[in-house]
Amino acid sequence: MCIVNMRIKFSDTFSELFVGDVEYAELTIESIVGIALLELFDTVLVENVTVHHSPECNNGDGERG
Repeated sequence: MCIVNMRIKFSDTFSELFVGDVEYAELTIESIVGIALLELFDTVLVENVTVHHSPECNNGDGERG
């Protein structure tokens, strides 16, 4: 069994996708990540997906600054 921990950050450019319905965003991320991991593993369990706004700013290319 493998355990994969992921922390994903995204630019504020895309934050409007998650503002309206956090639960829907979490379920969408869970589904997409699960489908992608099924390409690598026979069985996948995705749990504890949480979406929240991070006050850290970035310049849009993934780098802080």
